[in-house]
Amino acid sequence: MALTISQLGDAALELNVFGKLQKEDYETFIPKAESRIAKQGKLDLLINVSRLEGWTPSALWEDLKWDAKHYSDVSRLAIVSDDNNKEWMATLSKPFTGAEVEYYPATELDKARRWVRHQD
Repeated sequence: MALTISQLGDAALELNVFGKLQKEDYETFIPKAESRIAKQGKLDLLINVSRLEGWTPSALWEDLKWDAKHYSDVSRLAIVSDDNNKEWMATLSKPFTGAEVEYYPATELDKARRWVRHQD
């Protein structure tokens, strides 16, 4: 597994990604995310990609399918990284979601958490 998931409130999840994402990571994430959407109507996500090394092809396919299915179900999406070269991920994400998307350097993780929980 290349993913840990924590709850950041009723409608928010924090994902910490490390290594290369596998299809199995989505098999863990999807039920948790869809459960939050069913209960809350919308989902807020913080994704820390500081240690992301990429996706396997099957994981990328799962990501694209989830994005298409849940285009309108994510309210806020924060991308966090200690590598400013990964800031492009926030820009790349925008066409695949109706969410507000923000990028935060890892030094502003707490600020990203507050933003995702609508406490900004």
